[in-house]
Amino acid sequence: MAFISDKDRASIAKMFEENLGNPVRLILFTIPPSPLFIPGRPSCETCKDVQQLIEEIASLSDKLTLEIHNLEREREVAERYGITRVPALLVASGDEGRVRYFGAPAGYEFSTLIQDIQAVSKHQTALSQATRDALAAIDEPIHLQVFVTPT
Repeated sequence: MAFISDKDRASIAKMFEENLGNPVRLILFTIPPSPLFIPGRPSCETCKDVQQLIEEIASLSDKLTLEIHNLEREREVAERYGITRVPALLVASGDEGRVRYFGAPAGYEFSTLIQDIQAVSKHQTALSQATRDALAAIDEPIHLQVFVTPT
């Protein structure tokens, strides 16, 4: 069963056709489900569904590529991107515009993901010049996190 309806797939594909500029890499970190329950082994209840959703999105444009990495087996790749938990999705175009999602990009976050893919592809943001200037004045590394909850 598909997560994205045929009508929505057509709308998103058209949106991507009109708005994607540069190629975008969708980099997904997951832990595949195991048929065995092993005490102490990390598991991921949403990884399978998130992978299917991201595969559906990636299929909507030739400008999207999907890389899937197993967090347990590809630790060096995860470390390179600073990934420590799953599901994790990075949206990147070259070395520019890396946006990270942890958890399932569902509900309101789904439309934000579609918008982020387009923004990363164009190497553009909707930030005002004043905000860009304020950010440019930051001269030391910062760690910024945004948490979203349906409530």
